[in-house]
Amino acid sequence: MSRIVQFLRKRPARNGMAVLGLALLLGGCAAPGGFFGSQPGGVVQGGRGQPLDENASDFLSQSPGGAVTTLAESPWGRDVEVVADEPYHAASGRKCRRLSVGSASTGPQQAVACETTQGWETQRLVTEMLSTGSAR
Repeated sequence: MSRIVQFLRKRPARNGMAVLGLALLLGGCAAPGGFFGSQPGGVVQGGRGQPLDENASDFLSQSPGGAVTTLAESPWGRDVEVVADEPYHAASGRKCRRLSVGSASTGPQQAVACETTQGWETQRLVTEMLSTGSAR
């Protein structure tokens, strides 16, 4: 430990610049909307999800974890069964819920919905591939 202290004392200007650079880097990562094209809440412009109707929004706002409902119409198709996990607070600052969505004709698929000021909306899963854009 004493060698580290001695090293830091020998080069105060260089160490000060390193600490300043690290603080700027971490501050940029932690700041809301800290990247180009972002909006408050960490939503990238053009990255909005699909709004859910009033029935689905009410279900997600009021139901406990593990609750099940059937939606006649939804972004996932007609007559789908939705199982909602416990709400959690996402990095964007919004309340979100993981969903398991399925119907008689399709197997269960995973989804995420987050609460907005206009109600709940579906969100693209982080692990989902984008259908447009450049391939890397």
